[in-house]
Amino acid sequence: MKSFTGFLCFELGLAARKIYRYYNNRYSDYGITVPQSFILFALMEQDGQNVKDLAGRLSLDSPAITGLLDRLEKEDLVERRNDPGDRRALKVFLTEKGKKLAEEIFEIAANFNEVLSSAFDDRQKQALKKLITVIDSLDLQ
Repeated sequence: MKSFTGFLCFELGLAARKIYRYYNNRYSDYGITVPQSFILFALMEQDGQNVKDLAGRLSLDSPAITGLLDRLEKEDLVERRNDPGDRRALKVFLTEKGKKLAEEIFEIAANFNEVLSSAFDDRQKQALKKLITVIDSLDLQ
């Protein structure tokens, strides 16, 4: 019988958990989690996104985004405002505190991305990107 520890999904999970541990250790001083950082980064790139677009951009469902936003708003890092173009929708904006934090932690992410990227040659990076693309394209409902 083949051991589950040789399953590709198990090995990918180990790698993902190691990356999350790295970020969580670095972000703990800032009181933020990895998923929360992705929201801040997305808003750094385009402030004032609506919740639905933010959820789509981060591949999370709206309830997950709402919970993350609740915690970010409680810490005065983001604020939700009514969308003047759609009374049913809200737009999310970084506060000044949120902008400062996002810039600080973005450096952590950028530095780690450089470390991770330097561990692979170009051929390996392309293979890794292809693997990620193939997994993303699978219909795993």
